[in-house]
Amino acid sequence: MRIVTVFLLFALGVADAVSAESPDSPALQRWDRVVCIESRDTSDPKTGKLCSAFLVHADKRLFLVTSGHSSAETNRNSRLIFRDRSGQSRGAAFTALFVGESNPWTRDKVSDFAVAQLEPEENGRTHFELLMAISIPLENVSTASLSRTTRIEAVGFPLALGAKSPVSPVVVVGHVASDEIDSKNDWGVEPIVYCSPPLAQGTSGGPAFIGDESTENATVVGMYVGIVRDVSGAKLSKMVPSRLIHAAISDRVDSSVLSE
Repeated sequence: MRIVTVFLLFALGVADAVSAESPDSPALQRWDRVVCIESRDTSDPKTGKLCSAFLVHADKRLFLVTSGHSSAETNRNSRLIFRDRSGQSRGAAFTALFVGESNPWTRDKVSDFAVAQLEPEENGRTHFELLMAISIPLENVSTASLSRTTRIEAVGFPLALGAKSPVSPVVVVGHVASDEIDSKNDWGVEPIVYCSPPLAQGTSGGPAFIGDESTENATVVGMYVGIVRDVSGAKLSKMVPSRLIHAAISDRVDSSVLSE
């Protein structure tokens, strides 16, 4: 699922100013843990591209996760748009969140997702802490298989909806339709879980949560990456199993620990 390609960036109006969070901030709903990545078109600064993403923390490290094809559309001028715990809309530049000039993403060799570890410059430390506060613990990225008909919630910014201040990620309730099935892609075969309903552009990179009575619980069970369709026009959504994302981040953390 390709990300939105014509998006008026100047219309976002997201605040870059940073203020201290109130100790009386309301409990964080799981849906507001989802962020979007805005990437300017270098040939036309008024347009750009947008995708969904989420943050995972492990061993005091913070990782940004999105779809692999979405990560390929980002650049040093990209920025995160998010809602902090107090409900304020914010923007954080990639240049402040990732040290150096190199591509921060590590794309999975099998599946359509990418992970980038945040290593902020000094002027990005406050945003780092705000992002850490809305991140999902690695232990909440499920390694279990889902049963068919499981109720899930896909969260993101389809068609850029909810990305304009005040930031408010869109939630679509659906169900798991299949076990993991090997699916062909441009680089080989990847495990995919198929789900309903089909989702609009801009949702790629957004997580799927287990539907739960408590809106504060946030268990990631997959990440949306696209749709599959037939000649009749029938469609299903494609989701990367969360166990693959968990394994990729665990490997990054273990490697970092061994090198220290």
